[in-house]
Amino acid sequence: MSDEQTQGPTGSGFGTGALSKITAFIYWHLMVLVLMCVASLPVVALFLLLARAPGNLPLVPLILILYGPVLSAGLYAMRDRTRVEELAPARSFVKGIRIGWLDALKAWAPPMVFEAVILAGLAISGDAVGGAIFGLLAMIGVIVLLWGLNALVIATFFSFRWIDIARLAIYYLGRRWIGTLGLLALLVVATALVLFASEGALWLFGGVFVAFLWSIVQPTVADIQERFTTAAP
Repeated sequence: MSDEQTQGPTGSGFGTGALSKITAFIYWHLMVLVLMCVASLPVVALFLLLARAPGNLPLVPLILILYGPVLSAGLYAMRDRTRVEELAPARSFVKGIRIGWLDALKAWAPPMVFEAVILAGLAISGDAVGGAIFGLLAMIGVIVLLWGLNALVIATFFSFRWIDIARLAIYYLGRRWIGTLGLLALLVVATALVLFASEGALWLFGGVFVAFLWSIVQPTVADIQERFTTAAP
């Protein structure tokens, strides 16, 4: 996806006062939440058909591959909130899917397949896996997931080769370690929602998740644009 620049204030349709800006902010976020819920219905349907059994765990990341373009479009729409003149979150979201679904899949699918392999190994080994090995595999799984999120973010806003996206995603795990901790905290919250509530709870709060995700990765996106592109800030 190209790193397109669109200058201008947000949502003039609601006016320019403080209350109008707050209203526009809430409207944009609510619309993105609704759009993400609608776009991810196939993912939710697959999860509803999937029984909560240890043997089905490897299927979870494979199903989540389909969520990559939705998450990417949500990020694209969140950035557009302060970059477009019209208060049209649906237009930004649809544009994000239209121009970036393939790049999102290319970036998101490899880490999800890797996660599926790790979970399959744990499911097959069962009790034969020692505590140390289980901990090591779990740590690798978390690192791969963080790498995947970084890769998805980069692919959403920049037209780089896959290998460059993969390298930058790894590089920024260490360079922006505060952002990495933020991503980790976000994943902990998402996991807790699924474990103690249901997948439906995470689905309903997808727009909230992507809003926090965008706030965390903004410095990374800005740094990549400044250091690795020639586009004007």
